[in-house]
Amino acid sequence: MGSKSHTLFHFTDSIETLVKILRTGFWPRYCSEDFRWYNEQLGYVAYPLVSFCDIPLTRIKDHVGFYGGFGFGMSRDWAIRARLNPVIYLSENSALRYSILNLAQPECYVHPAQVPKFIDHLFELLALIKPLNGKVMRSGGGEADKDFYLENEWRFTPTLAQGRKCIPIQKFESEQDAYNKHTFDNYLLRFDIKDINYVIVQKDADRIVLFNILNQMEVDGEYNGAQLQNLRSSVISLEQIEKDF
Repeated sequence: MGSKSHTLFHFTDSIETLVKILRTGFWPRYCSEDFRWYNEQLGYVAYPLVSFCDIPLTRIKDHVGFYGGFGFGMSRDWAIRARLNPVIYLSENSALRYSILNLAQPECYVHPAQVPKFIDHLFELLALIKPLNGKVMRSGGGEADKDFYLENEWRFTPTLAQGRKCIPIQKFESEQDAYNKHTFDNYLLRFDIKDINYVIVQKDADRIVLFNILNQMEVDGEYNGAQLQNLRSSVISLEQIEKDF
């Protein structure tokens, strides 16, 4: 299979999640973000987002160990239409970082009546910013160091008021089901099958499992035969990538 240019990859942990995405769209779940570049005391905050990385197939193996061995490769044209944007990576002493920190004082720049709208716009910006390097919270506890810049990340972040956009991690952890239900009910990121360049599975054997599910989806009338035939042709395993790229 030849490489398809301008592909953004989204990784997940299972075939079941792949199929759920096919049925519903991408879910902007809240993710913890290292926020110490902005506020050392806060530590982490949670943003609702769908994350993609703009990398070639040859670099996928560097990412799947951390984010999961299943995923979609979506066309960049779709990403632009869907209003995704590349993440802005900040170096610690950049002028841009200090300009953003200054914006955290809206009373210096706008009339008091405009402060709420100003803050909403500020947090739209903050949701697309990451430090060059930082820490991530492991699912089993503890932290790991990460070179974020290598991810070449693009993001979808739904437009929300500040009270739902940037959540202190302690508040999010106590109410995460309610926060995530709100984005599932209101802000799913939709796509068409033709926007998929690749479907990534972990092993060659997983292709058969996925094809059986797709066959049943055709029987159930969820997609037509032509759509699913195109989708089947886009399925590639990590084992195949390892051999061919």
